[in-house]
Amino acid sequence: MADALSVVLSFPPENVAKLSAKKYEEEVHTYMKRLNQLPPTTWTKAIDKKNLLDFLNPEVNSLPYLATLRAQTDTVGKDRKAIEHLVNQCAVFFATFDPIQVRYLGSQWTELVVWLLDILPKLGISDHSTVTTAMLRLDPTAGTFTSTHLRLLRACLQAGVPSQALPILDKDIYAFPVDQRKEIPDELLSEDVELSNGFITPKSGFTIKLKPEYVLEYYLLGAHIYIGRRNFSRARLFLEYVVLHPSQQQTVSALQVEAYKKWVMVGLLAEGKSYPLPKTHGAGVMKNIRAVAKPYDVLAECFERRDWRKYQAEMDAGTQTWHEDGNLPLVKEASTALIRYRVMDLQKTYATLPVSRVAAYLGFKPEAALQYLLDVISSGHLHASIAPSHDNSAANAVLRFHELTPSMTNLTADNELAAQTKRIEDLATYVRDADRRLQLTKEYVEHQKRQRRTGPDADLADQMDLTWDAPVPGLGEEGDEDIMAS
Repeated sequence: MADALSVVLSFPPENVAKLSAKKYEEEVHTYMKRLNQLPPTTWTKAIDKKNLLDFLNPEVNSLPYLATLRAQTDTVGKDRKAIEHLVNQCAVFFATFDPIQVRYLGSQWTELVVWLLDILPKLGISDHSTVTTAMLRLDPTAGTFTSTHLRLLRACLQAGVPSQALPILDKDIYAFPVDQRKEIPDELLSEDVELSNGFITPKSGFTIKLKPEYVLEYYLLGAHIYIGRRNFSRARLFLEYVVLHPSQQQTVSALQVEAYKKWVMVGLLAEGKSYPLPKTHGAGVMKNIRAVAKPYDVLAECFERRDWRKYQAEMDAGTQTWHEDGNLPLVKEASTALIRYRVMDLQKTYATLPVSRVAAYLGFKPEAALQYLLDVISSGHLHASIAPSHDNSAANAVLRFHELTPSMTNLTADNELAAQTKRIEDLATYVRDADRRLQLTKEYVEHQKRQRRTGPDADLADQMDLTWDAPVPGLGEEGDEDIMAS
């Protein structure tokens, strides 16, 4: 075992910081071959009555530490104390591992994450921060979509802690794992790549083979979480990703229909009206989606007309539909929001109104109307105040609408501008990477050659189409003569 331990501890070399990416690659592959030659018991057998993990530093010896954890999770059995110890060791490893080293054991890294997500609920543990820490340590952008993204969302929702997925959900997806084209040289795993899609590929082991429905489910579940947290702008974005998903022959998936239904309700809650259809939507696909989701469009029409009674009638008539769709809470919340928007619309016409007028408009008693207005004002939905009457009666109190102060408007605009600037900066990084990869393709090189030949300064002779079209079968010289004769 002493010889095995010396092999395990032989990497990284002392001069690792001075190694070039190519030399580092050679050292890693040589080390991996030596590890593979060790007997399987190396990872599970005690050394001087100590666990092999006790001899390793997860930050320095990330490769053998990961291999040891994987081997021991496979053999731990049902011993709860041993399982809890491994869970703690996983937490230490995922918080400190070397992101470069684990790129060479992507499959084992993913398997360890899957094991941890499966074992946590069995131990009654709802804290999934260890997994989000691991994902962000491997890829700080979390921008290359993997199967782990979806697994984490499912686990958090099943455990009733959806907010724990936000560190990953809040990161924008900019790429999907794809194989490198043959004409593009493979990037070394040890290279300091700017974006993670350079090392997270279908062959890397960091994800299973992805299907379109996995992506749609991820965005739909993410929208659920954002709706629950009242982050309607983010929910709208996720739902539109699903609705706008490309489809063949204008076919529509059930996930797209479900997303559209929620998209309609989110628009009513957030803006008091349906969101305008995305400019890039396919007319045929959208027509098919709306045909299935027509009851929701009917609700939206009632809402936009501020016809509360009609909305209530439609809501009651379709209770079973909303319940089966899982949207009954949203439909009921929109009913409440409709009353709020009716009050907010009054601000377009009036500066002040007696509460008695508001009560008559809403169909409330003055006391109930006064309490409702106070609640809406305190929640921040209505920028107004209530001036009490001399006799302290609810009917004679006065509702005064207030305009947004310049400072409030400027603060909101500044926050939105800062967020937009950050998104543009991130997008520019992703575009640069996409351009770099595009310029390495054969098609791009040929396009550039054609551009040089057909540019304004190119020789006219070079611009001639010199391609030769083969004769149509059955048309020889006689055929040509027949055509000319006709």
